[in-house]
Amino acid sequence: MLTVRRAFISGLLFFALIPAGALSGETVSIPIPLYVDSKAIKDRFDSLTAEDMEKLRRKKILLASRSFGLNTCNGFAALAKKDKKYDFLSSYKRFDVFKAGGNTGIIPPDIFSKVNFVHSLATHWPPTKRVDEVEQLLRSEPHNFGKVVDAVIIYYDLGFPEAFDYYAKKMDALQADFPKVRFIYITGGFMGKSKPNENEKSHLFSEKVRERYLGKVPLYDMGKILSDDFRCGHNFCPEYSKDPADVHPNLATGETMLAKGLLLVLHEAFATPDKTPHLEAVKAVKPALPNETLPAVHPDMQAVRAILDANGLTKKTVESVSVVEGGRIVALYLQEGGVTELPEAIGKLEALRLLHLYGDRKQPYPLLKKISPALANCKKLEELLLNQNDLEILPAEIAGLVNIKTLSLADNKLKKLPAEAEKWAKRFDPKGLLLQNLTEK
Repeated sequence: MLTVRRAFISGLLFFALIPAGALSGETVSIPIPLYVDSKAIKDRFDSLTAEDMEKLRRKKILLASRSFGLNTCNGFAALAKKDKKYDFLSSYKRFDVFKAGGNTGIIPPDIFSKVNFVHSLATHWPPTKRVDEVEQLLRSEPHNFGKVVDAVIIYYDLGFPEAFDYYAKKMDALQADFPKVRFIYITGGFMGKSKPNENEKSHLFSEKVRERYLGKVPLYDMGKILSDDFRCGHNFCPEYSKDPADVHPNLATGETMLAKGLLLVLHEAFATPDKTPHLEAVKAVKPALPNETLPAVHPDMQAVRAILDANGLTKKTVESVSVVEGGRIVALYLQEGGVTELPEAIGKLEALRLLHLYGDRKQPYPLLKKISPALANCKKLEELLLNQNDLEILPAEIAGLVNIKTLSLADNKLKKLPAEAEKWAKRFDPKGLLLQNLTEK
């Protein structure tokens, strides 16, 4: 046998073993690529046949994700609308594990006897939690899904380089223990240009993934898919999104690219021989992005608990929505989860720098309608995302938030605002202030 190294896919190397007979003109079988980026989609997706899709629909698939997984499912629906052969959601069921406080028990143990495609909306923070939730579903009673599933995908909307060792350790152990399951490895995705720090961190995570796994396992390169193989730099391409928060690739062009890529990598993964890859052990593994903890009696913890309880989110944990640094809560992720009111308790979080509270009209959750004036106490707030909600008014006191760097107000129902609030909104998000009632136009 002669090993030949061949360059594949947009300057990245994919190593294929080519028998010596290939060099002498003999007929040989060359392994199907296991790597999907933007170029691969453009070159190979159209080769998927109705028979290929029928085979995929018969596979039992477990997907764990947050919002980019929902974008991908929107892409599946868009593809099927144009051509029924691409239908991939006819045997699909989604469960909001995050809303249930990380309780995977909301997924029925016999679910794969009823549907083939199971989607777990995973816990948001820390990002390693979704890997732990999948591991629990695969290994533990009463689910033991490792015995029944054909493929597992864990989406990272954004990757964190600190999370790589933990991700690799867990994924490789699962692959070794469940050799008949196709584990689809994944790079981190990208957001828009207004999120350079987050995007660069995600790119660093992705580079670690490519270095370890390229050419060895089925690899879905979300970063390259969303950036069109870096044509748009380390950001998703602007034609893939109309999200005023610059977070989601929510236009059909972006969502269908995500969907096409996932269908293609699944098809090619199942088309390769059933063989567990040999991967060297990850040497050092730490629980990635160690989230500082606070006692339940800490005022910040009590404040977040009060916010969740006021919105009926009694099962959701404080730890799953908040980031702690230096003994204070500095980030709060309450988006797309049914928060209708931001109560007075928000004012206790005086160290808060980031608050995500955007909605999603495609999801069956109520949207934000009211913000307490106490939000003005969060003087250190730098990023505030409130778009795609049902806000009609902003408190005048919000004008006291003068350290804002990123504000998103689009797609609400904002009407006549207090003069101070209107001046503030025009200063930090003039475009978003004009873009109201988008779904009604």
